Amino acid sequence: MADSARTPRASMTIADFLVYPTPEGKAELVRGELRVTPPAGGSHGVVVSNVLDLLIPYVRAHSLGRVFGDGFGYELTELPRTVRVPDASFLRAERLPTRGFGRELFKGAPDLAVEVLSPSDTASRLDEKLADYAASRTPFIWIIDVERRTVAVIAAGQPAYRLAEDDIISGDEMLPEFSCPVKDLFEGVAREPD
Repeated sequence: MADSARTPRASMTIADFLVYPTPEGKAELVRGELRVTPPAGGSHGVVVSNVLDLLIPYVRAHSLGRVFGDGFGYELTELPRTVRVPDASFLRAERLPTRGFGRELFKGAPDLAVEVLSPSDTASRLDEKLADYAASRTPFIWIIDVERRTVAVIAAGQPAYRLAEDDIISGDEMLPEFSCPVKDLFEGVAREPD
C-alpha cells in the first residue's frame, strides 16, 4: 500500500503542495500535478547567479521593488491549482505587500519572470510555462538559452525577439534604464565544443 504522505496526488491543492516533502530539485504545481525537475547543473546555476547579481543592486539602488531567486513561488490565481517558480523574478514596489511577506505564496504573476533553460526542459513544457505566464498576464519574460548563449525577450503586446551574446539586453519599461551586455549573463560559463 502506498504511503499517502509520500505519493503525490494528481489533484494536489495549493495547501497540499506547500507541505509536501518534495525531493531535491525545483517543484512546481501545474493544474494540481506536482512537477519536480532535477537540479540543472553548474552552468544553469552560474547564469541564475549572474542574473541575480545584475538585477538586485540595480533594483535596490532605484527602489523599484524586489528581485527573487528560485525559492519564491507565484500562485497564478487565473489558473486552477498552479504555482510557478521562475529561476529569477522581479516584483514592482507597488505590488509588494505593505506588511511584508509571510509564509503564503504570492498571489499573482511576477512582473519579470526569468527562465534559464535546463537539460530537462522540453519544448512542450516550456510552451506550457509560457502559456501560463501569458494567461496570468506576466508582462515581461526572459528565456535564457545557455547552450546557444541567447535570450528570448517576451513583452506583453509586443513581438518576441531574440538577443545574441554580442547584443545588449535592457529592462525596457519594466526596469527603466537597466541594460547590460548579454554576454555578462554567461560570465563564468564554459563554452561547449562545436
